[in-house]
Amino acid sequence: MATRLAPEERRARILDTAMAITDAEGHRGLTMAELARRCEMSTPGLLHYFPDMPTLLVALVQRRDERDDAGLDWGGAGPAHVRALLDATVANIVARPRAALLFAAVEADALDPAHPGHLYFRERADRLTHGLAAMLPGPDAAGLARRVFAAMDGLQLHYLRDPDGFDLLAEWAATADALLGAGRT
Repeated sequence: MATRLAPEERRARILDTAMAITDAEGHRGLTMAELARRCEMSTPGLLHYFPDMPTLLVALVQRRDERDDAGLDWGGAGPAHVRALLDATVANIVARPRAALLFAAVEADALDPAHPGHLYFRERADRLTHGLAAMLPGPDAAGLARRVFAAMDGLQLHYLRDPDGFDLLAEWAATADALLGAGRT
């Protein structure tokens, strides 16, 4: 029987277990029943925290973002810092392809305004664009930030489609040089 935990602790443990499963095995095989079993809970008990798979997957993406953002310094300034921050973000995709695949799949599903993650992904894009724009020079910093993230998203999809045949790091470097200027890194 599972240890009695405070609701916040139980929710965190569920998400940590789900993250471990998806990091090791991918998200396609994740089921509520298997997650409940690994968390030593009943499926109805798990459904108390996450009423359906889409809600769980959005929470998992949020948890992934928290984990990945913990190691990034969004407070720096200057072109070299911006480039290092973006390079680290792309390197994380290569280091954790299953987490990137989860993110891309859930984001695609969340294009539907009725999806539980729709608002999260819209707000996330706005927050990241605003944060990057604040670090970029020029009158069109917000436009440049949107183009940078659009390029990163597209390159990520190419990589996820063919991880052995698409050199994400090299393609990102060439794209970043074109968008941000090779001489400013």
